[in-house]
Amino acid sequence: MKRVLFALFLVVISLNLTVAGTPMTDQGTKALSFAINGLGTFGVGSLTGSSLYAGGTGPYYLIGAGGKYYLSKDMELRGVLTFNMNSEQDKDATGANTDKITTTGFGLSPALLWHMPPAGAVSPYWGAMVQFGYAKKTDTPASGTETSGSGTTFGLGAVMGAEWFAWDGVSFNAEYQLTFNTNSQSVVNGAGTTIDKTSYTNFGISSFGVGINVYLGQ
Repeated sequence: MKRVLFALFLVVISLNLTVAGTPMTDQGTKALSFAINGLGTFGVGSLTGSSLYAGGTGPYYLIGAGGKYYLSKDMELRGVLTFNMNSEQDKDATGANTDKITTTGFGLSPALLWHMPPAGAVSPYWGAMVQFGYAKKTDTPASGTETSGSGTTFGLGAVMGAEWFAWDGVSFNAEYQLTFNTNSQSVVNGAGTTIDKTSYTNFGISSFGVGINVYLGQ
């Protein structure tokens, strides 16, 4: 689905290089930013690729929204803030409560982006970004010892993309992110003893996004 959206974006902008809206990259311009494809699901989500494993129990995606502000002409400061909290109560065949699982996560991803001279309604850009995320997952059984797992992720990356102004004040953007990420997770039992600890790193083109931006003017 992500590749289809990305390909569609490229086709659309190639057919609309000289029409549609006017790029808004002047100092003081503000916008709200959202990702169409989200992170793993179709919906409004973070523009970053931040995700982590909460205690080694499977991927936990940090989904949020962002905004941007032009510090000077063609230089944009973008920020993405995420916060998610989930609670799940399992039941057995008789309807009695068994495990209760609670997960909380938050993340932050600022980026500094520079826009190149526009080609009609399309404004190419490049820049650098930082990613940080944290999540904690607690498993509380109806009887027995509570277990909790937590994880953090930190990353640095380069961004390259293009923003197409479909109308004045509304734009779509697509980008690739070349990132280096380091992640660590640990699982702790009810006695406070660490029973599992893992860390890993990765480098490469970790994600790409198709987003929409709603400009608020200067």
